[in-house]
Amino acid sequence: MSTPLTRAELDSAIADDALPDWQATRYGSFHRTMTDGDVPFPCYFAVDAHRRGDLRYLFAHDASTEAGRSTVAEGLEAYLDEAPAIADVTALAVFFEPTAGASTVEGVRDRVWGLLDYLHRHDPAPWPETVPEDPADPEWEFCFAGEPLFVVARAPCYERRHSRHTPHGLELTVQPRWVFDGLTGDTEAGREARRVIRERLADYDDAPLHPDVGDYGDPTSREWEQYVLPDDDETQSGEFPIEAWAV
Repeated sequence: MSTPLTRAELDSAIADDALPDWQATRYGSFHRTMTDGDVPFPCYFAVDAHRRGDLRYLFAHDASTEAGRSTVAEGLEAYLDEAPAIADVTALAVFFEPTAGASTVEGVRDRVWGLLDYLHRHDPAPWPETVPEDPADPEWEFCFAGEPLFVVARAPCYERRHSRHTPHGLELTVQPRWVFDGLTGDTEAGREARRVIRERLADYDDAPLHPDVGDYGDPTSREWEQYVLPDDDETQSGEFPIEAWAV
């Protein structure tokens, strides 16, 4: 199914025992993470959006398969069409069916960037004129269906960076760039949000804030390096993962 679901629809399906076991397990784990009052998830925007019912959820086969990738392409396009009417803060959480692959951060990176490459090659809209085409530009970010996006991967292989850990399989969170309007690093609201989230990260993770984490547009930062972070504090190579990138 490539239609994003609401929290109410998922809660109803689980109550009726209408979800496959792996889907119920994946969503149940996510729900517990977002509602844990003893150890609050660092991104309080995601926590609040889940509580309000402003997130959408999509289930897909393995991210390395045609079936999984096409489901994400169709579901993401549908979500982005709906997103402005949902809320000012919203995101799409994509849960991939557990497989034996992607057991390391490098494996996760390969799967995620393989998926992003597929999405780029099957993009239904032209690249937005407001976003640079060169990934070396600090204002570059991934785009699909005409929307600039921020992507975060979570997976079982994370042992120290608990905010990136999910126990049962690969998960992606995709947010439209407009969610961050008024929350950039040059605004008071943005600086306060970063302060709170980073304080919560310090309590949540057993690894320090990764040096590749920075503000969008900062000349020293590349947002795409944040999509799949290392579990340790080693910086990445800086080489863009898609060799044949073209717009």
